[in-house]
Amino acid sequence: MRTVREAGPLIRELREERGWAQAELARRANVSRTFVIDLESGKATVETSKFMDVFQALGFEVAIRNTETGQVRW
Repeated sequence: MRTVREAGPLIRELREERGWAQAELARRANVSRTFVIDLESGKATVETSKFMDVFQALGFEVAIRNTETGQVRW
């Protein structure tokens, strides 16, 4: 994914796979439900640290992949 807008649907999908309401994800990530709503809708101005907290709450790490070489960096 290249933008926060692209992350929104993925986050919604991962949350729904777990059967969690937005409030449950917010609680687990220690963010507000409003933040989860904004993130899932692709709002581009979300805070990076909270963005990472949401992925951690879902059980994922974020890696960086070079678009030219495909090399993944942590």
